[in-house]
Order: sequence, then structure tokens, then C-alpha cells
Amino acid sequence: MSSTLPLHMYIRPLMVEDTQDVCDLESRGFPPEERASPETAEFRLTACPELCSGLFIRDVEGSEVKGEKLIGHILGTKIPCSADGTQNALITLESMGKVHDESSTTVGIHSVVIAPEHQKKNLATLLLTDYIQKLSNQEVGQRIAIIAHEPLVPFYERIGFQLLGENKTVKADPAFSKSKWCDMVRELVKEEYEN
Repeated sequence: MSSTLPLHMYIRPLMVEDTQDVCDLESRGFPPEERASPETAEFRLTACPELCSGLFIRDVEGSEVKGEKLIGHILGTKIPCSADGTQNALITLESMGKVHDESSTTVGIHSVVIAPEHQKKNLATLLLTDYIQKLSNQEVGQRIAIIAHEPLVPFYERIGFQLLGENKTVKADPAFSKSKWCDMVRELVKEEYEN
């Protein structure tokens, strides 16, 4: 596997200065109706950059770093619980917009994308595993929620997400009613290390 991985790859939190690169990558990874608008991407990177992670390749000549290129990202926010507080937070049409509820214990992942030329190299698994580990150890919440196209359910299950069933709330939007979307969640558990 290591022979297919790009050289000089690293993961870091995204910043508002990365908004254009994030939007460019969204446009390469999602159809127009499924991508975050530039305004929504900028909101997420401003409101909660600690919940947004980027996979980059450094452009290195000798020992000098000439630049970096975003090849994958995860965009997340804390999503609100149900209005009556009886149900854990799940992705809704509303929470997919400019919504971040700092008091929530659920991180909603809105976007996982790898540049097409870097797919099929387990980079999405690497990025998600790093993301989950960081969120768990930073204790920013208790769970992660995501909606996934039905064919991607086995991929997310391999990373520890549990299938809850079809997300019916997004069907209200014609852009999302074309395919079946599934609610998935993963608990965040802090890893304990022995001295």
C-alpha cells in the first residue's frame, strides 16, 4: 500500500484561508446539488475549524517546501438535537446549512472527499481514522453522525459507524430525493494510554 501513497502527505486542521481550495475539491467530488456552497464552506471553516480536517501533499524541492495541495477533506459542525431534546442529533436539511451548535455533543460530518486522482488508495480511511481519533482524544463530543449514499454504508461500517436506517428528512429536498441516504453514527471514545 505504501508504494501507492503520495509522498509528503500530511493532515492538518483547515482554516478559513483554505475556503477556495475546499470549494474546488467539493466541485470535483460531488455533483452540484450535493456540494457545500462557498458561503457554507466559509461558515464551517470560520465557526468550527477544529471540526474540519484537510489531507495535503507538500510540494518539496530538496529540503525546501514550495507549497501544498489539498487532496482530501472532512467538513463538520456540531449539529443540534431534536427540538424537543428527546432524540440524539442526526443530519437534517437545516443542519446541512450554516448551523453550528457549540453545546451539542454530536459532530455532524457534512463532507468527506478525496480528489479523484487519489481515490482507491485508502486515503479516505486514513483521513477518517485520524479525524475520529483526534475528536475522541480532544473530547469535543460523544458521537459523530453522517448521512451516506446507500452504496457507501459498508465503507463507513468498516470504520466503526453503525447504520440507523434511511434518513427521510433529506428527501424533502428534490436534490437529495434521487438516491437513498442512510443515517449512520459512531460513538467517540477517548483512548486511554498506560504509562
